[in-house]
Amino acid sequence: MDKRIAINLAVAALVAALLIAAYIIHWLRLRQTKQRIEQFLAEYFNGDLPLDQLARRAREVAGRSFIGGQDCQALVQAAFQRSAEAKLAGEAYSLEIEKRLLAALADVRSEFGLPERYRSEGWRAGRE
Repeated sequence: MDKRIAINLAVAALVAALLIAAYIIHWLRLRQTKQRIEQFLAEYFNGDLPLDQLARRAREVAGRSFIGGQDCQALVQAAFQRSAEAKLAGEAYSLEIEKRLLAALADVRSEFGLPERYRSEGWRAGRE
């Protein structure tokens, strides 16, 4: 009876260790994917990388579920914000730069299938 308990405990510890190792590996791969996508987005918003190459590289690094998900949405928004702050804060305000950045953001959203997060639905018939 004592041997059986010891074997059960050893098997449970082994399964727990495997689950923890799998979680850590998944977390490290996700972190690496996020870093690479951030790098690609920074290059794109700086004008160093065209949209088709951004999309190709992003799909090579990450899967469909990541690219269309909320983590990707957050990365795109953060990269856009950093780029806007860098380009618009240092110089005199330029409407042309703002238009290019917003157009780039819209292109990335449509390419990756990301929703417009803060879209105002306005008034719709039947809703009061």
